[in-house]
Amino acid sequence: MPTQTQPDPKPKLARWKSGLLLLMLVSFLGTSYAFLQGGALNPQANLPPILFLTEDEAGRLQLFMAEGPDWQPTQLTQAQAEVTSYAPSPNGRQIAFSVNYPIGSSQIHLLDMANGKAGPAEISLICDNAESSQPVWHPDGRRLLYERREPPNYNRPQLWWLDTETGETRLLLEDENGVSSSARFSPDGSWVAFAGSPDEGMRLYNFVDGRSLVMASDVGTPATWHPLGNQLLYQNTRAVIFHGEDNNNHDEHSHDFATAVSLYLSTINATTTDTTFRLLSEDGVFNDGNAAWSPDGEWIAFGRRLAGTNTGRQLWLMRPDGSEARPLTEDISLHFGPPSWSPDGRFLLFQQFNSNTPDQPPTIWLLEIASGTFTQITNHGLLPTFLTPSP
Repeated sequence: MPTQTQPDPKPKLARWKSGLLLLMLVSFLGTSYAFLQGGALNPQANLPPILFLTEDEAGRLQLFMAEGPDWQPTQLTQAQAEVTSYAPSPNGRQIAFSVNYPIGSSQIHLLDMANGKAGPAEISLICDNAESSQPVWHPDGRRLLYERREPPNYNRPQLWWLDTETGETRLLLEDENGVSSSARFSPDGSWVAFAGSPDEGMRLYNFVDGRSLVMASDVGTPATWHPLGNQLLYQNTRAVIFHGEDNNNHDEHSHDFATAVSLYLSTINATTTDTTFRLLSEDGVFNDGNAAWSPDGEWIAFGRRLAGTNTGRQLWLMRPDGSEARPLTEDISLHFGPPSWSPDGRFLLFQQFNSNTPDQPPTIWLLEIASGTFTQITNHGLLPTFLTPSP
């Protein structure tokens, strides 16, 4: 039996009203789609700009910036020689960059980024007969340390202060003129960690109370401070012993030795020179380095490769106590450079080099940790980092 259609008790809308509602619905869906594309469906849209070095049309390394979500590069510097290193200020309003000239002179410039765009670059320091590079900002946003190398001992770097407002420059520690490099400040600026000579190890100095600490480290790479400041990661070599035959008598079975480069965690006492140390790297002949704390201090990203080999350094994650260590990449033909965390802790930024194509330049990538998704930022770039937005 056919179903009878009951009359609709509600009055019909006029055609123009139905059309208006349809247009409103289409507009709403379009806006929602755009919102999702820019936000929920494209988490990269909210990331800060990325800075990196790459060649200009003349083949000189210059500083570039790329902004999401399309990451189109914009050239920031127009130096007449190679830009060798750079560092954004703590609030992102300035970028210090170094330029070394073939005649043996060098300069440190300050690039104005107050409005998020590149303004004029002013020369803050001129070194007529020295190489000046590797600027590192103090948390006060006014002073920085840089590495100065003078002839004839270019292999003896020394750390110097630069006051970016007055141009005054002087040694890090006035009463010392030994080797010093790879400076890193604690988050509150009260401590500086730097590498001395291989015999001196990793040195720490407290500007408030004058405490001086030394940690065994013969690698010369920078330390990495915990976001809260009382802990830091550093590298040191250690001997790994391999036991031979299957018996428990140490005097009877054979032994072999190899050298590993391991990560250590040091905790600094608040008032004394006492420190505690923890080995974080696993047993094995690994070269672990390039460590970076997550913004909340809950994870450490680092690079690992087999020591004494040319295999590519892979990206790893672990907890601050060394637990839950796991690889994020596993292609030994690829070399992954030092990782930088995004401010929200969801992404790692790094450079990548393929040993199978050695004639090709390094590339720059983003890795979304939760999904394992890789996004290429540029096919030619070095030393990427995030530019933290101004507050």
